Parts: sequence; structure tokens; C-alpha cells
Amino acid sequence: MMNSIPDNGVSKAVRLVCWLGVSLVFALLILGTLITTYRVGMVDPIWPTEPWFLLSQDWKEPSPGYFIEHIHRVAGYLSGFAILGMVILTWNTTGGTFRKGMTNAGLIAVSVGVAIAMTSVDRSKAAGDPIGAVNQKVLGIGLGIALASALVSLARAITSIKKNEPNAGLRMLALMAYLGVILQGLLGGLRVYLNALVGPELATVHGASGQLVFCLVFGTALLASSPAIIPALESKDLRLLPKIGWMLFCVLVVQLVWAVIVRHGGARWAQRMHLITAFIAFGGVAWISLKMTQSGRARSYLKPYTILLGAIVFAQVVLGVEAWMGKFGTGRPVIQEATTFGQATVRTLHAMVGAILLVVSFGAAIRIQQAKCAEVQAP
Repeated sequence: MMNSIPDNGVSKAVRLVCWLGVSLVFALLILGTLITTYRVGMVDPIWPTEPWFLLSQDWKEPSPGYFIEHIHRVAGYLSGFAILGMVILTWNTTGGTFRKGMTNAGLIAVSVGVAIAMTSVDRSKAAGDPIGAVNQKVLGIGLGIALASALVSLARAITSIKKNEPNAGLRMLALMAYLGVILQGLLGGLRVYLNALVGPELATVHGASGQLVFCLVFGTALLASSPAIIPALESKDLRLLPKIGWMLFCVLVVQLVWAVIVRHGGARWAQRMHLITAFIAFGGVAWISLKMTQSGRARSYLKPYTILLGAIVFAQVVLGVEAWMGKFGTGRPVIQEATTFGQATVRTLHAMVGAILLVVSFGAAIRIQQAKCAEVQAP
């Protein structure tokens, strides 16, 4: 009979739930990108709605955006539950000296606090008076419980890392992904309620943070799927290559900021910064790809990222040119929402390939860091 626990001490169940979370968050990102592409984020100003809300509605609703928005909300619920399962499984099956009962109670308390906060909204008043529809006392209690529980859980994770316990990094990333997806859901709700007061700025933050949550979930799945034996970097690569990996990821995060500003508002200064940072990112991909091919024993371990980064950045450049020309290079007044299927396809693909490039760079940085640690621990 095959052992269900691989050599790295992470069960198949944990890995399966981790990759399920990655798939759901990716679908969530696609739907969120479509919402921005078609500018349908405010088709329903009522939030929160139940996961089964669409089943009680008139399916003759004329706006396709209405269904995209509500399917996006359903995907958010599913992602949240999957990542809650991921973090509980991870914290209960990968070692650690903390009490599992207390840990589970702390994790669940975060969700309970958020649920209480969501009940603070009187939806019958929301359409006419979004701010007045919120019971401030209930909202404060719910968010207070969630925040206190989150801080306790983070303290436990940090303690685990300081003690150098097995898979401590995996548990920390899983927790950060869980807290991130909750924060992302709250940002989505605030984007609806505060739209009249602050405009699209929160939508911009919501769009950027969603991709960072995707990175955290992907990183968790990657660590859960790590082999038991990781080839070490040779000494000549130990000093520089990990720094290049994290620098490339940071450059792509900055590129993401400019991208969401361009997508949501089209500011000319953001267009310029987006193009300038794209050149830097292209150079960074070329640099890290070259260094990974020279990484000695770790070369085969890092080879998939060398190939992926090159292929993805090429596709992203092509799509970026097409997206820019279709939106800003027509010689006609800019229309923010896509008006044709072709425009929607190019813009959405450009955004999603950018998200994939970001998570692959994050994965490359994690793998390089693992190889660095293997070098440090090598005899």
C-alpha cells in the first residue's frame, strides 16, 4: 500500500486543497478582470448577497454584467471556503508544537468576525443610503473579533518560524493567503459602498490586491508540493541569484500598480510608467533566465521557470501592444469599457497573462530561495 504522506511531510489532501484554491482564485481573477473590461462593477449596489442569490432572481435580467458580477461573488465565497480548508489542513497536518484546538478556534474566529461584520448591513436601506445602512457598532465588533484573531494566528505562525519548525513557511503563507482573501472580499464590499464617495480608487486597489492574493495561494501550493530533496545552488550563484528573483517580483508588482491604474482610469502618466517598467521587467526576466541556466546542480530544478518566464513575457508584450493600440491608439476618444468581443478578449488576456507572469516570478523566487537554503545547509 502506498504511503499517502510524501517525504516532505505534506499530505496529498493538503496539496489537493491548495491547488483547488489556486484554481478557484484564478477563476475569480478572470471574472474580476471581465468586470473591469466591461465596466460592470456597479451593476448591483447591494452587498453582501448570499451565494445562492442568483437562484432567486429573474433570469430575464437584460444585463450580462449583472450575472458576471454575481458569479464573481459566488466564486469569492467558494475561494474563501477552499482557502479556509487549506489553512486548517495545513496547520493541522504539517507539524508544529502549538495546540491545534486553539489554532483552529483562532482561524475560524476570523471568519466568524467577518460574518458578523457583514450582517451589519441593512440591505433594504443600501440602495438609497449606503453609509447609513451600516450598523457601525456591529461592524466594529465583527472587525474587532476578526482582527484580534488574525493577530493571534500571525503571532503563532511567527513563533513557528523562529523555532525553525518543519513547514513553518508553508503555514505562514497559507495563513497570509487566508487573511488576504478575506481582506479582498471586504475591499470588494467597500468598493460598492464607497463608490459614491471616493470613486473608482478602491476598485483599483481591489484589482491589484487580488493578484497579490493569487501569489500567496500559488506560493502555498508550491511549497506544499516541494520535493523532499532540493538541489543546492553552487556558491557562485548563492549571493546574487536570490536577490535577482525577489527584485524581479518587486518590479512586476510595481508594473501591476501601473497596469490597474491604466485599466481603471487610463491616466497618461500611468501609461508612461507602465511602458517604462515593462522594459525593466523584460530585462529582469532575461537576466534571471540567464543566471538560472548557470545555477549548476539546481539548473534542472529551476529550468521550468526559465522556460515559463521567457514564453509568458513574450506573450505579454504582444498582447500589451494590441491592448494599448485598441484602447489608446485609435485616434478616437478613449472608451474605457470594451465595445467589441475582440477588444474584450485582448484586454482580458493581457491582464490575465500579467497575473500569470507575476505568480510565476513569485514561484521562481521561492524555488531559488529554497535552493539557496539547501546550499547553506549542504555539508
